[in-house]
Amino acid sequence: MLKIRVSSIEEFLLADRKEFKMEAGNFVYIYDFERLTDSTGILLQISVVNRSDAPKKVGKIDLLEIEDVSEPVYYNGWQSWLPFKAYWEQPIVDPFVQYADSHEISLFSATPIPEILREGRRPSDYFIATDELVVGFLSSRFSHQYFLWNDDQCVIRGSADLFGVELTPGESVQLEKMVIFVKDSLWSMLENYASLIKKSNKVEFNDFSGVGWCSWYHYFSDITFEQLSKNIRLLAEIRDREKIDYRLVQLDDGYQEDIGDWLETNSKFPELKEIASEIRKRKFSAGLWIAPFSASETSKVFREHQDWFVRNEDGSPRIAYRNWGKKIFSLDTTNPEVLDHLRDLIVSIRRSGFDYLKIDFLFAGAIPGRRYREGCGPIEAYRIGMKTIRDAAGKDCFILGCGAPLLPSVGFVDGMRIGSDTSPQWNGEAMDIGIPSARFSLRNAYTRAFMHRRLWLNDPDTVILRKCEMTEEEKRIFALSVGLLDGMMINSDDMELVDSQGISLLKEAIMLKGGEPRVFLDGMNSVFATCTRKANYCNVTSLVNLTDTPRHSIKLKEMYENWSGVKPPVKEVELPPRSIWIAKSDSCDI
Repeated sequence: MLKIRVSSIEEFLLADRKEFKMEAGNFVYIYDFERLTDSTGILLQISVVNRSDAPKKVGKIDLLEIEDVSEPVYYNGWQSWLPFKAYWEQPIVDPFVQYADSHEISLFSATPIPEILREGRRPSDYFIATDELVVGFLSSRFSHQYFLWNDDQCVIRGSADLFGVELTPGESVQLEKMVIFVKDSLWSMLENYASLIKKSNKVEFNDFSGVGWCSWYHYFSDITFEQLSKNIRLLAEIRDREKIDYRLVQLDDGYQEDIGDWLETNSKFPELKEIASEIRKRKFSAGLWIAPFSASETSKVFREHQDWFVRNEDGSPRIAYRNWGKKIFSLDTTNPEVLDHLRDLIVSIRRSGFDYLKIDFLFAGAIPGRRYREGCGPIEAYRIGMKTIRDAAGKDCFILGCGAPLLPSVGFVDGMRIGSDTSPQWNGEAMDIGIPSARFSLRNAYTRAFMHRRLWLNDPDTVILRKCEMTEEEKRIFALSVGLLDGMMINSDDMELVDSQGISLLKEAIMLKGGEPRVFLDGMNSVFATCTRKANYCNVTSLVNLTDTPRHSIKLKEMYENWSGVKPPVKEVELPPRSIWIAKSDSCDI
């Protein structure tokens, strides 16, 4: 039986309401529990009071322990690209740290507290889950919350890092609320958790209708204005001829003069206003990629404003990460001049004619370090930057987050990348740390499906329709999965290379959209049962195998039919390697 312990107090879930205090060193911790009336959840509010006669700083604090935990344990990574997956034993950290160090991958992309990884411990950020329990925080406004699992002791510990928030004598700080769900199915608890986040934060977001096109996964940074113009023309022709509702053309990396100098185009492109006009004259929404918190060592913004950046203790600009063969630094969003810069940037892009922004590498805004405003931690600073972008863009601008700390971004984005970058190849053997991979991108589309239309619209990343290193079945798995999970439908191809088979696949995927998907997680990280109801055209029961080995005699459970209303023609399914099986209803009614 699960036990939840705070110091010597345990099994508090039996109480309808409980409040108690605990003294530890210079602080008093006040715990207030409240049972939710509409679910099997307990709401937990924790306050920390400085009981000493001198100012004290609050850093990392342990909040509770969950005992008698059974495997599997589901870990969530802190930002878009990182996995949400099941572990049957405690995750090993050293190979990841060694790989990151040898490839000059910043640990800041994995956590705002990288020292925890160097200590050999891997956290689950914001929430953690088992088949019996989901426990997580409802917001991340100034602290970073995480959970650690000790498989030897069968214990999960929940903690928060307040990054040195200073409390004067008698002063208190109220932590972000935590919720604990038990006694329900895992998928129901995850859905309830996301719904409570939505309710607590009064989340609203713009919808994304139709189909989009993105330049990245064919042209990468080699895209030219001539290639963009060609694809705009072809997309308009396909839209009219094939009756595919293409609405968005999004230009990705490759147009800008440098990382950080977003308003200055390079020699391959005219000015931003002309780019947007070229897209809009064919009646598409114009989208643009930027990494607003990042600037390279060679950029004008870095060379001219080195006091605008997050710093090391010695005052030098802190490297956030390395990419494009350069050192990348992070703008300090507590500096008023930086906020003016961000406002001017977003307003200028909007005035140029872009109404869709893909904002990438957002974790850079949440790295630890010295900032203009002393006492402001990285999470609070990140949210200041995100609010500035959201307000400057306006409510009618669609914002897609990518490489983003998940919970701190709630309420600021309309769509969110919820997995690693995809790739024109399956890349199933890549290290599972956010490296581009169609397989791992797709895995996260399933495991984080419960976030969709609760926290934001899920972006599983782009469908690829042309002939490439992926097989036809691999492309089919990806496209149909995006459809049945109701994800944002965007493809990334040279449209001149998309044949009739690719167009047919896109149409098939579109037919699956619009429903309420439920993924029945069962500890398998690569085989998923998914059911969708109330879709635009049909309800669906689906099984997908992302592994390289066949799966035999997979039983179709009664709960699948209870959700989707689909009566499958068989009772068991044989799944070849890298394959998808779908049964549809004749309608979208239950």
